[in-house]
Amino acid sequence: MMRGWKLPALSMAAACLWSAPALAERLEGVLDGKEREWFILRHEGDSTATFTDLGGMHTIDVVGFVDPDSWNSRDSLSISMTLMDGEVTDYDVLYLIGTSAMPPLYTSEEADVRLLLESFDVDGNTARVVGRVEGTLALQATLGEEPSLEEGVDIAVTFDIEASRIEF
Repeated sequence: MMRGWKLPALSMAAACLWSAPALAERLEGVLDGKEREWFILRHEGDSTATFTDLGGMHTIDVVGFVDPDSWNSRDSLSISMTLMDGEVTDYDVLYLIGTSAMPPLYTSEEADVRLLLESFDVDGNTARVVGRVEGTLALQATLGEEPSLEEGVDIAVTFDIEASRIEF
């Protein structure tokens, strides 16, 4: 599992620049005992769900926003994963409770979170990613402080999204 708090920088940076998002797929489930949903936003061919392909190694970055018409990062959910030959080798889940990717936030680091990938299929410049995240995210209250599972929140979220290829 990835260590440290990370956020798909390309997706978040692009999201801050767009002014008229379009509704796309959702991530949905339960967070801290409440039904929730997060939206993948798209604009002019760009998306907050992206992937790269480096010869059998795929990196998928997904950022879901609570409002289908706003790029406000407060309460957004970020899932990043790395696949090697179709198998998950690394992943990181963040739930932002502030207005930036800085703590305080909830993280899969030092937590009890499982990412279960049900399918990953690439068709040209699009990948369909289906799976779920389950467990307890740990609270990282301040930068440099170890996340606390004692102050964690339970998460059970499913996703079935299309990610857009990023070329370098």
